[in-house]
Amino acid sequence: MVLARSQKCDRMRSSISAELDGELSEFEAIRLRGHLRVCASCQEFKVDAEKFATTLRSAPLEPLTRSIAVPSRRRRAMHLRVPVAAAVAVSMIAAGGLFEALHPSSVISESQARGTALPNNRSDYRSFARRQQEANFKLLFARRAELAASRIPRRSGFQNP
Repeated sequence: MVLARSQKCDRMRSSISAELDGELSEFEAIRLRGHLRVCASCQEFKVDAEKFATTLRSAPLEPLTRSIAVPSRRRRAMHLRVPVAAAVAVSMIAAGGLFEALHPSSVISESQARGTALPNNRSDYRSFARRQQEANFKLLFARRAELAASRIPRRSGFQNP
């Protein structure tokens, strides 16, 4: 039980710090006030933290004697993205080659059996486009008929929206 109370106090102390920075939500502030009513050590911590934060914020800024250079995280992350993307591309190509090696005729024969092979010349393309357009029209007419069959008949006068 002592360990659980200590963990709770640690969480509340981080909430005290967030409250001093103005980053505490309303719900967390309510939980913090409830905990501070019953925990004397956290009350003392809050008083000390408030004094420390006030002292730090009221102190004058110290001038820097030399410049500070902070490395960019974005450059490091971008540095890793390129090799990872290349590795993924190579693995996808290898997986495709392995699939084709294991099933050399399945991909080609299925597309030819369905009649969806790519057209070789302009006349093949036109006939393919015409067949595709006819299939699209058939699907459209079927959907319209289905919609008309399921539509609720409307009558004049008051209607529910």
